[in-house]
Amino acid sequence: MKNTQIQSLAAQLILACLAEVPFLRPKIQRIPAKTDYCPDMVVDVFGKDKKKNTLLVEAKSNGQPRIIRDAIAQLAMCKDKYLNTYGIIIAPYISGESAAICKNAGVGYLDLKGNCYLAFDSVYIERTGIPNDSERRDLRYMYSPKAERVLRVLLKDVSKLWKIKELAQSSGVSLGHTSNVKVRLGQAEFLDIEGNGIRVARPKELLEDWSKNYSMRRSEIHRFWSPLKSAELEAELFAYARKEALPYALTGFSAGTIYAPMVIQPRLFAYCGGDINKLAEALRLKPVESGENVQLITPYDDGVFIDSRKLYGKPMVSPVQTYLDLIALGGRGGEAAKSIMEQVLKW
Repeated sequence: MKNTQIQSLAAQLILACLAEVPFLRPKIQRIPAKTDYCPDMVVDVFGKDKKKNTLLVEAKSNGQPRIIRDAIAQLAMCKDKYLNTYGIIIAPYISGESAAICKNAGVGYLDLKGNCYLAFDSVYIERTGIPNDSERRDLRYMYSPKAERVLRVLLKDVSKLWKIKELAQSSGVSLGHTSNVKVRLGQAEFLDIEGNGIRVARPKELLEDWSKNYSMRRSEIHRFWSPLKSAELEAELFAYARKEALPYALTGFSAGTIYAPMVIQPRLFAYCGGDINKLAEALRLKPVESGENVQLITPYDDGVFIDSRKLYGKPMVSPVQTYLDLIALGGRGGEAAKSIMEQVLKW
């Protein structure tokens, strides 16, 4: 949504929100000519005692943290021109982090679906939890397969300063798409920008946010049972994959147990390319609906293999991918993922 669109909706949104308090009488002033010291909208609000509060409204097309901080700074510059002021930011979607930034700054917020926080004079309005399509669209882009490739490369070495062209080449993503990911990460305050280079500013927070929006269900999970022990199964899988030149790597508990031993799971978890049915036949695996001890996963995107490595002669996905899959597996996966974060990633 463009700034002009959200600005045209701002009056309607703020009046609808204030209408929930029957004793308030809001009146929108003439929208000022936009300067550095003028808000997008000024609303005079009269209460029971006829006391006037002045709401200074900034309307933004994006509610990510960096945009919100800029809007708060803008409101601060406007404040001295009015008496009894209270700042409000209106955006299509306000993230949880952005909401906290507003509250800490003593500023209210309102999104397109009616989620809001207003606290001025004797007025307190707070509403949360209303689903917002703008949020879903933003997250779908931020954690789309191509964007995830960029994230995996950035998180491979969080100390490295990346040029956009180099980052695009390393992640196998177009320059334009990589630039768009950079913009989104910057708005969410997940990047440090130094000259023409970027690096991840808050890797732990970024990975945790990614894990909340990650699902293994995008991949195709094949469940099997085998009488062999995990070590024997792994040896047979590795031999077959090498012979057929298939991409393969352990993940989930199978990789987590090697990276940071904490939770032991008897099941084998591995990503593998190629014809899984042919592989299963070669390894004498029996397909099952439940009670499996083998999960072979056809990845939704080959990006899951970025930064794969060998430990003790065993191929496995990166610690970042292992963390994501452990969180997605649930149960004791969270405990194992925490061990990965503390012992391997050490952010």
